[in-house]
Amino acid sequence: MSTSLQWRRGLAVRGVFWRQYLDWAAVNLPFYTYPVLHFFMTLFFFFFAAPARRIVLAHLAIILPGSSRAMNYLRVFRTFHNYSWTISEAAIHKLNREEFAYEIMGAPWLEQLGTAPGAIVLTAHVGNYDLGAALFAEKFNRKIRLVRAPEPDQQTAEHLSASLEKSGEGAVKIDYSTAGPLLSFDLLNALRLGEIVSLQGDLVTGELGEVRGCLFGRDVRLPNGPFVLAQVSQAPIYPLFIARAGYRRYRIIVGEPITVPRSGRDRADDITPAVEKWCGDLEHLLAERWDQWFAFAPGFLFDEPAR
Repeated sequence: MSTSLQWRRGLAVRGVFWRQYLDWAAVNLPFYTYPVLHFFMTLFFFFFAAPARRIVLAHLAIILPGSSRAMNYLRVFRTFHNYSWTISEAAIHKLNREEFAYEIMGAPWLEQLGTAPGAIVLTAHVGNYDLGAALFAEKFNRKIRLVRAPEPDQQTAEHLSASLEKSGEGAVKIDYSTAGPLLSFDLLNALRLGEIVSLQGDLVTGELGEVRGCLFGRDVRLPNGPFVLAQVSQAPIYPLFIARAGYRRYRIIVGEPITVPRSGRDRADDITPAVEKWCGDLEHLLAERWDQWFAFAPGFLFDEPAR
C-alpha cells in the first residue's frame, strides 16, 4: 500500500489518525479544554460521519417511537458527544493512569463473576465497554479474553488492541470475532481453564452465526456464538454493561447470570430462553441509555436504513 493511500485511510472517519490525536490530547491538553474539544469534534463527526448518523437515527426511531425526526437529530448529536467523552476517558486511563469513580448495580453478581471458575461476560456497544475490561481485570486480578468486532482499518485495529492490552496491564487479551472457527475452540479451552471471556451480543458481522430475538417489538439478529459457547462449556453468562454517569464517573451494571442447558433436545429450544433473557436485559438498558448505544456500523440488531 502506498504511503499516500495509508495517509488518506488514516484520516478517514474511523482511521487511526483520530485515535492518535486523542492520545496526544489526553497527555498534552489541560482538562478544562476538554469540553470545547469534545463539542467541536462531535460537530465535525456529526456532519462527516453520515452513515453512522443515519444508523443511529433509524435506531432511535425504534427505541423511542413517536419521537420527532428533528428531536432525534439532536439525540444523535448527544450520542456522538457521549462517545467522544467515553473514548477520551479510556485514553486518559490508559496513558495517565488516572482513577475513575464507579458505582455497582448488581454487586452480588459481580462478586460471583469475579470468583467464577470460567464465565462469559455478555456486553454490548454501550458506554465504555473497553474501559470496563481493564477495570474488571484490575479489581479482581483476573485475566480476561475480550472478543471485539473487527475494525475497518487495520492500523486502527492494531492501535486499539495495543491500547486495551496496555490499560489492562497484560491481563486483557484481544481477539476479533472474524478470526475464524479456531477462535471458538480457543475460547472454549480458555473457559475450561477458568478464564473470563467477554463477548459482544449486539452485532453480527461477516459469517458469524445468527439467532433471532425480539427488541422493542421488532425481530432482531443476534450473534449465536455466546449462547452456543455457554451451552457447550456450561459456563454461565453474565450480562454486564459499563454506563457513563458523568465526568470520569461510571456505573457498572451486572444482570442475573444466564445459563444454557444441554437437555438433549434441539439446540434452538435450549438457547431460546437465554436469548429472550438477554433481549430483556438489553432492551431495558437501551430504553434508559439510548444515548450511550454506540451502534455506528452495519450489523447492529435492526435492519439498516436505506441509503
